[in-house]
Amino acid sequence: MPSIRTSIIILLGSAAIAHGDLQSDVQKIVNAADLNKGQPGICLIDTATGKAIVQIGSNHVMIPASNQKLLTTGAALHVLGPDFEFQTFLVDQGDDLTLLGDGDPTIGDAELHGLKEWKNENLYLDKELQPWIDAVIAAEITEIKTLYVDDRIFDQNFVHPSWPADQINNWYCAQVSGLNYHLNVVHFYPTPRSGTTASLGAIAPRMNWITFVNKTSSKTGKKNASSFWIARPPNTNKMTARGNVNSTHTSPVKVAFHNPALVFGNTLADALRKQNIRVGDVKQVGQKAPPTTGKIIFAHTTPLQTALKRSNTDSHNLYAEAILKRLCAQATGRPGTFDEGANVIEAVVSQRLNEPMRSVVVADGSGMSRDNQISAKTIARWLASFNIVDPAGKSLLASLATPGQGTLDARFKGTDFREATVHAKSGYLRGVCSLSGYITFKSRPPIVFSIIVNDVKGTVRGAKNMQERIIETAIKHCLQSD
Repeated sequence: MPSIRTSIIILLGSAAIAHGDLQSDVQKIVNAADLNKGQPGICLIDTATGKAIVQIGSNHVMIPASNQKLLTTGAALHVLGPDFEFQTFLVDQGDDLTLLGDGDPTIGDAELHGLKEWKNENLYLDKELQPWIDAVIAAEITEIKTLYVDDRIFDQNFVHPSWPADQINNWYCAQVSGLNYHLNVVHFYPTPRSGTTASLGAIAPRMNWITFVNKTSSKTGKKNASSFWIARPPNTNKMTARGNVNSTHTSPVKVAFHNPALVFGNTLADALRKQNIRVGDVKQVGQKAPPTTGKIIFAHTTPLQTALKRSNTDSHNLYAEAILKRLCAQATGRPGTFDEGANVIEAVVSQRLNEPMRSVVVADGSGMSRDNQISAKTIARWLASFNIVDPAGKSLLASLATPGQGTLDARFKGTDFREATVHAKSGYLRGVCSLSGYITFKSRPPIVFSIIVNDVKGTVRGAKNMQERIIETAIKHCLQSD
């Protein structure tokens, strides 16, 4: 009869053999995958032992795309803590009123609250602003000499310099401010008009203080395609509508606007005027002005978890960048910046992994920049450094999409998840396809994984299929080993 010690050795040996088989099986999946010349970096770590059970190109430095958000959100939990809340204040200063920002990306985010009927978007925005207006009325304020906006929790470098210049007006490159509103984009719903320019339709937020130039056409013939777009020169909100509108747009055309704090301030000022509250100028607080003080008459609070979820499940870039700058402000005591935020994240990664991370380059928080660099092994180790039964680990896990949610809505169709669940962050840029996260089981500790493919020439369909097959195979091996 074998001793207990011998039995333990036999059990450990069988697990090791199973993991060895997993490495071999994953290699076969990689060899058979159509990656369009793409180069993979793959690392799976068993959190039960802390050891890597699959490594293929795991030390190759890669562009992570939106997997960068895993560093940003994890670092936020490390620096800010899972109980952190964004707090935006309305401050009564006698003759004046100040909107005091905290970098909250959620204000005016209709999608966050599940808005589906886009034709009623401005009604939703009016409703969301009502508590702010009610606070002013309750304070018996009938006239505001100047409505100030104080966004100094962040600097005023709104756009990362390495983001693609030809995409800066797109919603996913929206400016990052200490006072954000409506995801820092304006929505247009153009409709055709016979014999003249198209109607720009409902504009949300209304932005009544801006004159929009309309140079569109309304050709509705079968050969007349829709090509509506908005031109906005850098550092202005001078917008010109161009292109053809051949049918009514029922979903919005989204355009990033400039200086979100002033847009928020002017939107609130317009809403107050509709309530017969006189509002004079809307001005931005100067960078060297004294700190804002006065009586807080309204506070808008948002749990960090809300922002983490929108960043990781929906992969919203503004959320990730606001998180980066906010954790930077917390760590440095200075206005949050892209550069210093990147430095803070790199320092946190080194601290949690207990070694210098010379191959890690953090450029931005969202992964929009192609200057971000990291290996699959480092991402896997980073995820493994969060124990999912601890508060920070629970928050990070809860922020990730599962199949059928967010950016994983169309992934893992037909996969058997009765005994295991995937919680993951996907990522995509031209030539880049990434997927990293956790496999959780009912009967054993999680597996963390990072599967990144770079240099793909063409479609990433083969890379996605490979990622899913690797995860499915890992689940089967782990269940069989146990």
